[in-house]
Amino acid sequence: MPHHPPRRFSITCAGPLAALLLGATGCSPAAPAADTESLPGNRYAAATLVASNDSYGAAATFPEMVNAWGIAIRPQGEGGHFWVGGGGTSFEFVGDVSASPNPALRPLHQDALHEVTVPGTDSDTSDTGGGKITGVAFNPAPLASDSFAVTGQPVDVDGHPELLAGSSRFLFATDTGRIAGWTEQGADGRIVRRDGPALQMFDGGPAGMNFFGLALASGRDDTLWAADFGADPQIRQFDKSWRLVPTQGFVNPFATGDPIDPADPGSGKRARPGDPAPFNLVTAGDRVFVTYAVTKAAEDSADGREFDAGEEDSLDAEQEVAAGDRPDRGKIAEFDRAGNLVRVLDDGGRLNSPWGVAVAPADFGALSGSILVGNFGGAGHIAAFDDTTGAFIDYVRDESGAVLGVEGLWGLLFGNGESLGDSNSLYFTAGPADEKDGVFGRLRAAQ
Repeated sequence: MPHHPPRRFSITCAGPLAALLLGATGCSPAAPAADTESLPGNRYAAATLVASNDSYGAAATFPEMVNAWGIAIRPQGEGGHFWVGGGGTSFEFVGDVSASPNPALRPLHQDALHEVTVPGTDSDTSDTGGGKITGVAFNPAPLASDSFAVTGQPVDVDGHPELLAGSSRFLFATDTGRIAGWTEQGADGRIVRRDGPALQMFDGGPAGMNFFGLALASGRDDTLWAADFGADPQIRQFDKSWRLVPTQGFVNPFATGDPIDPADPGSGKRARPGDPAPFNLVTAGDRVFVTYAVTKAAEDSADGREFDAGEEDSLDAEQEVAAGDRPDRGKIAEFDRAGNLVRVLDDGGRLNSPWGVAVAPADFGALSGSILVGNFGGAGHIAAFDDTTGAFIDYVRDESGAVLGVEGLWGLLFGNGESLGDSNSLYFTAGPADEKDGVFGRLRAAQ
C-alpha cells in the first residue's frame, strides 16, 4: 500500500456545476403537482464536488465511487475527513470551508488518507458484483477504549508495514449484512491515518441480514444500531464487543404482522411484506430518526409471507408524477435514545423510500431549523418538515424556484464549519443511473 501525495482540487464556482448536477443527476425541473406553494426565499444552489465520471461536471472523478451512499464526519475540533462510502471503498476528503482562516481548508481536497476498503464489497455494478457499502458512522469513544475495538488492522506507513489496534473510529455497514471497523491507533498510541482496509467484525449475511443504515447511540460508546432491510426487517442492536443483542425499543409502528411476543403487547408486531420497514436511522443528539421503505414479497414466495430481501417497493420518477407526487412509499418516525416512539412526521404521502435525514441549522435560509428528509426513490426530492409540529413545509427548491431532486439520493449531512464543510451547507451522496454512478455534492442557500 504505497503512500500517495495529497491530491488537491478546488471547487470555486457553484453556478455551472449546479446546472450540470441538475441535468446529469436527474433533478426534477417541475414542481410537484397540487402541492404547497413555494416558501418565500426557498432557493438553494447545488454543486457537484466529486463524481464517478466526467458527465457530472465535478472537479474530481473517482471511477470506483459507484453508488455513493453513506457519509459521515467528525465533529468540530476533531479534524479528520468526510467519509463517503461508494461501492467497496470509503473515499476521504477534507475542506470545502468557504470562509476558513486557513486557505488550505477552503477547497475540497485529499491528504495522506485517500481511501479505506471494506471487506466483502466492490465497485462491480453487474449482477455478479459483491456487496456495497451502505451506512457509515463515526465513533467518538477514546481510541484506547474497548468500544467496538479492532486488532491487527494492516497499514503501510511510508514503506513500513504496521498493525493497528484500538477502538474503531469509523464503522461501515454493507447491503450483504456485514459490519466493519477502522481504527487509527498505532502500536505506540500515535495517530495513523493512511490507506488500507477496515476489518470485518460481524457477518449477518448467512442469517439473511441486509444492512442499509448504521448509527451509534449518542452519548454512549456501547450501543450500535443497524437498519436490517433483509429477510426479517427490523432495527438490530449490537453491544460494544460487536455482539448482536436483543433490540431495546424501536418497535415498528407500521408493522401489521403477528405479535413478536404475544405475552408482551409492547414488543409490537413483525413486519410482513407490503409493510414499511426500517431503511435507515440517523441520530441528532438524543434524537433518533428512523426512515421506513415499503417492503416487497419475494416472487417465489408461495404464501406471500417471505420478503424480497434488500429490495424496496418505490415508484420511479414517472410513476411518482402519475401518482400526483404522492408516492406514499415510505415513512419517518422519531424515537428517543431509549427507543421509545416520540412521533411520526406528517408526510402526507410524499415519501418515496426515504433514506437521508438532517436537521437544518438556524442559518440555512428559508428552511432553517427544519427536518430534511431525502427520497431515494422517484426524482429524489428533499422534503422539509417543521421541527415543532412535524408538519410538511415545502420541498427544497433550486435557484429558479423549481423543486430540486437528485436521482438516487442517499445521504444528507451538514458540515462541521471548521475543517469539514460549511456548517450551513447540506452535503449529499447519490447513486444515479440505477446506482451505477456516484455523486458527492453540496447545497447552499442561494445568495
